[in-house]
Amino acid sequence: MLDVFLSIGPGRGIRFNSGVLRFLLFLPFVIVLSGCTSSSGYRQSPEATLEKLSPEVSLAHVEIDDQGELISFEQLQRVTAKIKAESTEPLLLLVYIHGWNRNASRNWISGGGDLIRFRKMLGELGEARGKKTMGVFVSWRGRSLSTFPIGVDYFHRHTAARRVGGVAGTEVLHEIGAAARGANAKNRIVMLGHSLGGVILESAMAESMAAKVSMETARGRELKRKDFPADLCVTINSAETAIYARQLLATFKNRGIREVEGGPLLVALTSRKDVVTSFLSPLGNIVGRWVPGLNFFNTGVAGMYRRDPENDKLRGTQAAAHRSTVGHFKPLFSHRYEKVDDRSLSLAEIVRLNGSARRGDGFLVHGERQSYLFSRPENPFYNDTAYWIVPIPESFIKGHEDHWNHSFIGLMTAMMSLTK
Repeated sequence: MLDVFLSIGPGRGIRFNSGVLRFLLFLPFVIVLSGCTSSSGYRQSPEATLEKLSPEVSLAHVEIDDQGELISFEQLQRVTAKIKAESTEPLLLLVYIHGWNRNASRNWISGGGDLIRFRKMLGELGEARGKKTMGVFVSWRGRSLSTFPIGVDYFHRHTAARRVGGVAGTEVLHEIGAAARGANAKNRIVMLGHSLGGVILESAMAESMAAKVSMETARGRELKRKDFPADLCVTINSAETAIYARQLLATFKNRGIREVEGGPLLVALTSRKDVVTSFLSPLGNIVGRWVPGLNFFNTGVAGMYRRDPENDKLRGTQAAAHRSTVGHFKPLFSHRYEKVDDRSLSLAEIVRLNGSARRGDGFLVHGERQSYLFSRPENPFYNDTAYWIVPIPESFIKGHEDHWNHSFIGLMTAMMSLTK
């Protein structure tokens, strides 16, 4: 066997045989690639499940595993009990599902960055409102490799997100919403999902929404917001394809559901500057479809596309919808925007001014530096339903992840005001 001599100084050295040398050279790669994140959760103890951020602000955790199963029903019970305990006065409940590369760990480097930002935002919002505010951080294994997260597991995590948005995701969101509604009729409930968390939120809510809409209209009943577990569901830079959105939109349009008690039920908000959902995710779907050897990457449709020349002129084709994420598919846009003015506002001023955002058939949003008016398109458009798909300027989200800034909090406050 070949030996290798490593010199460490005059007359000194260490002799390695080639087998040992190959092992030492390969060891760093083994360490990097074997650094997997936890598959059994980070917040299972009672102390880690519930956090008190201030007298008026609290945070709770619910975790779903990689196969889409609830890790602990007892954890969910602790969260719903906390919601009931905090509802002695009207409560704003924000239920948030994180996206790719994130989890509920304590450290930024291992995936906890979004949790750190969400916790900070809750504290700021609670202080600005001066009222009871509670967050529920719904976490899943959005990051499979703790030390090598960049790019390699995106499509693998996309498939996992759809599992998480199945039975357990539906169970968790509906039980949390029902607990809040039952505890205090004046509670306000907003559910949000970012990126692949948007995939989870839409997967968990869209089918139940479609079922409720179809059943209630068949019975001749008018839809009420209390019929659903949340006053408003919001996806932020969702990584889901527009195919899924077309299906839910069709459910609303076929039954003439343009609004629920004067406002939207589900809103997709996407930054025009988000490269991940405008380019990288669609590129993966295209490559996965047309390059046979890479079909295992494909998370979308694999079969033939159905053509409907008459309707596709307005709503776009199945093929185009599959290639695009929901927030970048223009045929389904429900609103457009224009800048109104420039100003400098504190968070307390932002929350106050956005408390009444409706302007005719549109809404006005005051951000930290700029204000924008959102209105319906001037030309004939397809999406006039209770599922709004709204492009937003970079002043609200600069890219893919800048979504807890003060301007975006203002946008959320404005959206909430439309659901009263």
